Amino acid sequence: MIDNSNNVKICNFLLQSNRTSLWTPSSKPVDSSISGCFHVSHKLGVFRETSLFLQGQNLYKCRNHKWKVCDIGNSQLEMVKHNVFGEGCKLGFGQNHIEIYGKIEELLDKLKKQCIQSNFTQKYSILKLMGQGTYGKVYRVKNKSNQKEFAVKTFEKSLLILPSDKIALAKELEIARLFEHPNLMQYYESFESEQFIFVVFELLLGGNLRQEIKKSRLSEKRAFSNIRQLLVALDHMHNLGVLHRDIKPENIMFRNSDELVLTDFGLADHYRKDGQYLFTNCGTPGYCAPELLQNKLYDFKVDVYSAGIVLFQMLTGQNPFDSDDYNKRVKLNKQGLIDWSIVNVSGDALDFLQSLLARNPFHRLTAAQALNHKIFNQDHGRFQRSGVSNTLVSTGSQLSSPNTKQLQIIPSPLQSPKINSLHQFEFDELDNLILEQSKKDKSLVNYPMLERKQNQQFQFNYKLQHRTTKSEVLLFFQE
Repeated sequence: MIDNSNNVKICNFLLQSNRTSLWTPSSKPVDSSISGCFHVSHKLGVFRETSLFLQGQNLYKCRNHKWKVCDIGNSQLEMVKHNVFGEGCKLGFGQNHIEIYGKIEELLDKLKKQCIQSNFTQKYSILKLMGQGTYGKVYRVKNKSNQKEFAVKTFEKSLLILPSDKIALAKELEIARLFEHPNLMQYYESFESEQFIFVVFELLLGGNLRQEIKKSRLSEKRAFSNIRQLLVALDHMHNLGVLHRDIKPENIMFRNSDELVLTDFGLADHYRKDGQYLFTNCGTPGYCAPELLQNKLYDFKVDVYSAGIVLFQMLTGQNPFDSDDYNKRVKLNKQGLIDWSIVNVSGDALDFLQSLLARNPFHRLTAAQALNHKIFNQDHGRFQRSGVSNTLVSTGSQLSSPNTKQLQIIPSPLQSPKINSLHQFEFDELDNLILEQSKKDKSLVNYPMLERKQNQQFQFNYKLQHRTTKSEVLLFFQE
């Protein structure tokens, strides 16, 4: 039996995972992040000793040498207590659920990354507001139990109006959960309340690359140290089949003075050969690959091109397509014509840079190829200066882009609010609502009972359209 003595709230989960059939036949998992033997709920309230294996968001069980799997992504995770088995956890799927009892501490840590919880204000206290955007804000918070600090990205559910808003948020969570890499921002857990969604990431206090470039042009050694780490991050993402699609200095932060971290997966997506993405033409003008702006099919090399723009900016202090006129900046970016005369670097460095910024993606390096370039085996402080690279000589002058459809760019909230430690933000209704709820919560315990919720599927009464809201930074082409 489950202890139902705690008072709980009723909440409609926006990220709710609903299904009638939980377990499906499966083969044995290749590997798993955690495994063990637990008491697991079955039909008619029966509990059986079962071997469980967790692999990403797939929970496998084995009984009598028969394997089954359950997709636990975005299920509602809460702590429960059984009068025989003691403390355990419950995974909710709308009207269905799975209860697990035993030594669950290690399993629980892994489940938190894949599931949605509801006790944010019981677990975290807000320290300060770090940034704000259309959908919500970024806060610096402290875990009440271990006193560690994190960054939490909030979404106000009332602003997630379009069906594509919900899909995009779910996709961002799905992709963030894939990464465990030192050069990619670490995601920890998510929470949902009646009004907000809270996404907890590591707290990065080393500033971002835009701030560093703004101070002064980077040395060749520093620039290539940064670009190598960025390419390592991209190579890892691409090996997992994911495109970032919004590489720019603001999204490149530092864990410390030397360790680069790529952040913000709001526009990331799984690569598709057919090009049928939720948002196809997206990114930030000035950093997009020309083929993306020309409404052509594209692949992982769009990220490499954006990385090349970042390297260009680190070496020169300028964006090659910079213009105070927004439409002109888009046009310059789409043409991809670059003035190489302002790049004063070694011949090998220039060759490498132009290999990243080839307008024709066929001639552009992949992230893996870029990491194998000879430039990374040399001392960047001892190169002879040269104004012409081997790449430029071999590829020659490429044709200008043909006339394409008119480009319309609309601002978006799917990107993270910009963090600026020098700017003083004011608290508003969202902050007060969170803080007020925090006062109502009971004192924290190690395994607090999470709010039980009556789950109702979030219904959308309108057709999903290929459009966006004012808060999405997306690029669309119109006739």
